[in-house]
Amino acid sequence: MTSWRDKPTELLLAAGLVLIGVYFAVPRGNAQSVLYDLIGVGSAVLIAAGTTRNRPSRRTPWLLFAVGNLFFAVADIIFNVLVNPPVPSVADFFYLGGYPLLVLGLLLLLFAAGGHRRVAALGDATIVTFGFILLQWVFILDRIVSDHSLGVGERAVSAAYPLMDIVLLAGLAGFFVSAAWRTPSFLLLVASIAFLLIADEAYGVGPNSYRSGDLIDAGWLLSYVLWAAAAVHPSMRDLSSPARREYGRLSVGGGRIAMLMGALLAPAAVLLIQHLRGIAPLIPALVIASTVISVLVVLRLVGILRALERIRSRERGARADAEQAQRLLEAQNLRLLEADRMKDEFVALISHDLRTPLTSIMGYVELALDDDGESELDPERRTYLEVVARSSQRLLRLVDDLLFVARLQSGRLDLTPSRLDLNEVARQAAEEARGRADAKDLELVVDANGAVPVEADRGRVFQLLDNLISNAVKFTPDGGTIEIRVRGNGGALLEVCDTGIGFTAAEAERVFERFYRTDRAVERQVPGTGLGLFIAAAIADAHGGRISAHPREGGGAVFRVELPLAT
Repeated sequence: MTSWRDKPTELLLAAGLVLIGVYFAVPRGNAQSVLYDLIGVGSAVLIAAGTTRNRPSRRTPWLLFAVGNLFFAVADIIFNVLVNPPVPSVADFFYLGGYPLLVLGLLLLLFAAGGHRRVAALGDATIVTFGFILLQWVFILDRIVSDHSLGVGERAVSAAYPLMDIVLLAGLAGFFVSAAWRTPSFLLLVASIAFLLIADEAYGVGPNSYRSGDLIDAGWLLSYVLWAAAAVHPSMRDLSSPARREYGRLSVGGGRIAMLMGALLAPAAVLLIQHLRGIAPLIPALVIASTVISVLVVLRLVGILRALERIRSRERGARADAEQAQRLLEAQNLRLLEADRMKDEFVALISHDLRTPLTSIMGYVELALDDDGESELDPERRTYLEVVARSSQRLLRLVDDLLFVARLQSGRLDLTPSRLDLNEVARQAAEEARGRADAKDLELVVDANGAVPVEADRGRVFQLLDNLISNAVKFTPDGGTIEIRVRGNGGALLEVCDTGIGFTAAEAERVFERFYRTDRAVERQVPGTGLGLFIAAAIADAHGGRISAHPREGGGAVFRVELPLAT
């Protein structure tokens, strides 16, 4: 909601109230009339100035407000100059000409805000308008029309004023359907029109008793000041912006209910007032108004009930769809779980069946490569057998990884913890990988001084380190550096740093996922399955530790493993 605080608007309101106070303080006469005219003309000027200052998307409505108030001010000047001019006169032309301009401005704002699409709210405005028509007819119009002492022209002009009030109220009631009603400018505009209508009604009840400087003038003066304030306040821009509607929601506020109730009871209230005043009631007018208002209220209530039923129907449909979707989702989840279980069983079965022939192949290849045989291998055959041996080792490692993952998925990770020195395990893992590092001319540095005791499964911790170091060797280009650091400050800390291809910060959060491979690994066609880091994370977690990955400043990666120290 737009803030009420706006210094120009506050100054305008303060100055307007001071001028109104001065108006009633000075004696009746020319000075008072000049001050009244000054406020009227100033209102029109300030409305135009506020429109220029705030630059609303629709300027025409506000310019119509400025011209409409200027018409009123010109009529006031003519009225003061001619001193009670005859009816009709030029002043009447300007007075009556101002109302359509104001109503047209309100309707343009209504259409700009999209309120004309809200049929139900327009129906409410129609109900209020008919209630006001009844009051105007009974208390003002009937007296004017029935007064045959007045000429036809005088009666027509005199009746035109309450009719214009009806038109103005209809425009205001229709404007209520826009969603801008919470803005300060809207409330100032409503207050301005309310004071104008109150003053008009007070004048219409007793026009012959009115004198310039009466308290009724306060209503018209306040209308001038508040209309100018509405145009100066920055929230006036919201009045011409399309209003946002909340679909699928039925809201009937207490104010709207009170308004409908008031319109429905208006004929009864008029009948009671006429009875207390001892005036014969206008039965035809009361019957017509009561019938029209009652029909409109019933139609409005029917519309509310139908809208409520539509919302409930949509809600029931949405709930049924949600329940059906939930059932389908549950069934799909069960199928996925079953498929995942069958996949793990299949991988475990195949891996187990592959391991036996692989072991045999590796054994026979080792025998074939043994130099103690009866016949020596020629270099070409030896090269072929060495390729078979390396491929078999790589395939056996993959099978072991798959079997390990299958055991993890089934919750069968057996550990045999013992007290061991993490530095010693780190050096052993580095020595195991040194041959692979030398083949790529990689510098393998071990920074491990002093014992770092941990309570862990030696084979699994070695597997964790071997996976991290093998990963670094695989992803580091020839001539790079791999550093293994072990520290024991407050806890066992192991870091494996490399100058390899690295990964992004977003990828660092996913590198421990099963079968995940980074974009750079895929683009450079680096061989791998995406299981090594997943296994390393599982081993660290099983020992009550944690593992993390970070991009290395300057390129490469840093893997950090934290384990609890042995007590």
